[in-house]
Amino acid sequence: MKIEDVMTRRVVAARADTDLAHVARLMWDNDCGSVPVVDAEDKLVGILTDRDGFMHAGHQGRALRELRAGGCMAGDVLTCHPGDSLVQVARQMGARKVRRVPVTDDGGRLVGLVSVGDLLCATTAAAAKDRKALQAALLEALTIICAHPREEVAPVVPAKKRALPPGKPGKQARGARSGSKKRARV
Repeated sequence: MKIEDVMTRRVVAARADTDLAHVARLMWDNDCGSVPVVDAEDKLVGILTDRDGFMHAGHQGRALRELRAGGCMAGDVLTCHPGDSLVQVARQMGARKVRRVPVTDDGGRLVGLVSVGDLLCATTAAAAKDRKALQAALLEALTIICAHPREEVAPVVPAKKRALPPGKPGKQARGARSGSKKRARV
């Protein structure tokens, strides 16, 4: 099997001057988490994920309609070709820690998109000899993509326990009041 057998062919794309509000609408309407960015000839110039766009907007403190895709897209994009092998692309996804790869023709024009999910679905249709290699490549890729190094994780700080004000519901049984000598009925 080749990438052309599993890729999504109907791909929504944006231009570098497209505002992020429009990109967000494209993502919502098409149920996708990334949008390739193309030039006037449909040549790939970048890719924009939902996280890229919204983190950029948040750090800028500006509305999505004020920002452009070209300002926050990733320009160094891993691509593949329709004739590439599934195993090869799965390995590249792991090496670059990406879940989606734009598919381009020899001229650099966008012709599709392949995701980890597409490759995973392909394991059931792959020939037995190819299935094991694809499963192994996907397992390795997903292990790398999903890894969270311990040193990058912020420590969890327990919240201070606050004393409940008298008369407020909480751990006290109904009818029990602070300082009351009566026992609450349970």
